[in-house]
Amino acid sequence: VTIRAGDTRVEFDVPITDDDILENNETFALTIDPNSLPSGVTPGATNQATVTIVDDDDVLVRFDRATDTVSEGDETATIRVVRVGQAEIPVTVTVTTSDGTATAGVDYGTIGDPNPPVFTSITIAPDQSFVDVEVNLIDDDCQEVDETFIGDLSVVPADQRVILGTPNQTVITINDDDERTVEFINAPYTVREGPDASYNVCLSITPVCDLPTAEVSIVATQRTAIRNQDFDPVTVTVRFDPNQSVSCVLLDNVIDDSVREATEYFSLEIRVPSGSRLTPGANANVTILDNEVIITGTGEGFNDTVIGDPLYEVPLNTIANTTFTEVTSLCYEIHGEAGKIFNLISDGCVQVNAEYSAMDIPENGNIINKIGVLAYDTAGRCINIEVDVDDCVPIVNGVAYNDSVYNLNGVRARRRNSRARIAVPNCDHDEDFDNLVFWVVCQDIGGQKMIKFQVVRGGGLIPDSHGLLGQFWNIPVEATTIFASGAGIDDPFIVTVDPPQADPRSFVADLYIRTWDRTLKPCLYSGNSQGGPISEVENLPNDSVIEGEFFEYEVDGLFGTNFRYNRLLSRSCP
Repeated sequence: VTIRAGDTRVEFDVPITDDDILENNETFALTIDPNSLPSGVTPGATNQATVTIVDDDDVLVRFDRATDTVSEGDETATIRVVRVGQAEIPVTVTVTTSDGTATAGVDYGTIGDPNPPVFTSITIAPDQSFVDVEVNLIDDDCQEVDETFIGDLSVVPADQRVILGTPNQTVITINDDDERTVEFINAPYTVREGPDASYNVCLSITPVCDLPTAEVSIVATQRTAIRNQDFDPVTVTVRFDPNQSVSCVLLDNVIDDSVREATEYFSLEIRVPSGSRLTPGANANVTILDNEVIITGTGEGFNDTVIGDPLYEVPLNTIANTTFTEVTSLCYEIHGEAGKIFNLISDGCVQVNAEYSAMDIPENGNIINKIGVLAYDTAGRCINIEVDVDDCVPIVNGVAYNDSVYNLNGVRARRRNSRARIAVPNCDHDEDFDNLVFWVVCQDIGGQKMIKFQVVRGGGLIPDSHGLLGQFWNIPVEATTIFASGAGIDDPFIVTVDPPQADPRSFVADLYIRTWDRTLKPCLYSGNSQGGPISEVENLPNDSVIEGEFFEYEVDGLFGTNFRYNRLLSRSCP
């Protein structure tokens, strides 16, 4: 820089680079070099100056999308904040959540935590072009409509160089992923023909939630009873209002004919609307008792529900008597032996075993503490399912399914509260039945834990099935009163069981009005505590209730098949 003679000042330009980068104000220094001054000229006191470059750039911030959809089971919803433009300094914005149709703390949490605050400060670093904000989702068990919550973007604190772009609001839709189960709760049913013949059918829906109305259909389908001859094949609609757990309908579709005939039955099937995320339970059988003649204590048992815990109850659906019109059951005990495993069902491609243990007070007997189900799926693979009384979680081939469902090739296992539902195919089943359905109920009775094993859909078992429970499946049973006065409460009966591949056996049973669980239904009580003969009976048939003796049903493991009455087809399992 040259100051000409006579001038006292001079101006000059310093080039400044105008970039597009958001940055802080910056400075540089101007200094008079004393070595560059001519002789006799000295630098003054202000021989240095600082120049500040004020940044005039800006950036834009926005959400990456105006709408998004997540599943309730995804755990979190991601909201992405995008910065448009370069920056060498952090950019701070605020994201706020608020209710749409969803409710904070019920359907979704707030940012990073299921508790307040509902807003969070977000910083986009210079080396980032976006930042993701995670909003927790609350995965409940209630089926509900899809719901929304809202995310809003703002520049707080205000910064004129940070411009709020669009979209600056995003609407997140939470798709519900829950299902509900609809089941018969008072099945099976028995109806005697007559002009006023009717029966009350009740369905339960679980879980119970504050939901819109749900509707299902009950359809009557033919079995041994013939449609339009023995029953009307009606279809009725059952409605569940919000928070309603049980809904009942009175059916009167049994036809009162004038034909003398044997006891027959038809089935009721639950059908759900497509896309409703409702799961139907097992079919229910309706037994028709002929009113042209009363067959006292004879018939063939079709057992679609059996129970063992180890007090066994097997319905003999066509056993009728002059006192009761309800289904009469056979009640007997198998207390097994503590620390050993016994077979309950052996048939075709299904094996069910039970592990026994002593009760907390050993002199009270033994109970079931573990169930093992061995089955072949529709792909021919061997599936092992184990359920323990302590947690009631189904373990399928070594993998526990506590909060999830195993559903592959015809095998389905899931836990519902204190019970496990297991459905398996059977290679020898009748085409009218898709599979076998079991409930493993983990009970706590007066502080004593025990398992109650229940077959709720057993039509797929063949008459040749065996086991402590399975041997009574679909075989002829005759119950005859000992005294000519007829069947009444506390009357003794002679029960004859005629299995297809063994000699008939007969034993004495007393008819009582209650089953083991004190339900008001008639039951024929027979046998000793191990299903054997009653030693004190004289001059009357005194065979065992079960074929052979209970220790002949012992197997060598929870999935063992090596016992006298094994019916499992010859296949190998790893």
